[in-house]
Amino acid sequence: MLRIGLTGGIAAGKSVVARRLADLGAVLVDSDVLARAAVEPGSEGLDAVVAAFGPEILGADGALDRPALGRLVFADSAARERLNAIVHPRVRAAAAALIEEAPEDAVVVEDIPLLVETGQAARFHLVVVVDAPDALRLKRMVEHRGMERGDAERRIAAQASRGERLRAADAVILNDGGVDELLASTDGLWRMRILPFRDNLAAGTPARRSAPRPTAGLAGTSGLADRIRGKLDAALPPGCSVVPDGSPGGTPAGTDVVVRAGLHVLVPQAGGLESASDAVAAAGFPRDERTAGPGRTPPAALHRAADPAIDVTVMVGVAPASA
Repeated sequence: MLRIGLTGGIAAGKSVVARRLADLGAVLVDSDVLARAAVEPGSEGLDAVVAAFGPEILGADGALDRPALGRLVFADSAARERLNAIVHPRVRAAAAALIEEAPEDAVVVEDIPLLVETGQAARFHLVVVVDAPDALRLKRMVEHRGMERGDAERRIAAQASRGERLRAADAVILNDGGVDELLASTDGLWRMRILPFRDNLAAGTPARRSAPRPTAGLAGTSGLADRIRGKLDAALPPGCSVVPDGSPGGTPAGTDVVVRAGLHVLVPQAGGLESASDAVAAAGFPRDERTAGPGRTPPAALHRAADPAIDVTVMVGVAPASA
């Protein structure tokens, strides 16, 4: 199962990308839909929201008055944190149930507006950010959604900055044009990167280095080694550590996008080598059986990325004994 975290700032076009990915065959887990279900009339979630913010956030029909609640929480970070503490655990539990039902070879896309803000990037094989300049997003909110400019500015300010989202991105879809361009970029990412990644992961094989490296969805990515280290740290058994191997990163000509990195996973004892190697493989870096040999884990296991857009090696070995 290839797990993708999809995010983007308000009015960036994330929902359009999410629907397109679902049309292409992804299993879509929409956090906004789940968040609405979490506070439906009669739910424990709505009761908790009313207890936290008062009956004034209810409409005449007893349902949540979303505009009223939005005005409150987007103007007050403490109120926003209280709301998140109520809604987010319920959303995550509902998302986990949906993912549990997905086929083993599925591409699961979790549409999470606050993915970066809630520190969830490391748990995904691929974080896709739908990006647009702040000025353009503000214009869309005012002209297309009828929002007051001050309200729109507050909502943008309440989310992670554009730079913060881009630093968390494994892939970026730029949406500074029309819908047709956005859909074409999404299709390219699906065909050139997501499907090969899914297939390599399912087969337990690294991406072929002789194949042309796709460029769809690469623009704007940075900090590759740090992102990979976060994914490995989240997946590895306790006691393991991840360190860079010191080799320089590689960049395609004419870009600032780093696509090459090497890391070492240090296992505290030889008995834990196999479980650490399995965790690295599940995180998106299958064993390179050309060096490991089918069905066995040598004293040091070499892993390579299943993602065809990057060239990452991970060496899993036993940490040297301390003096």
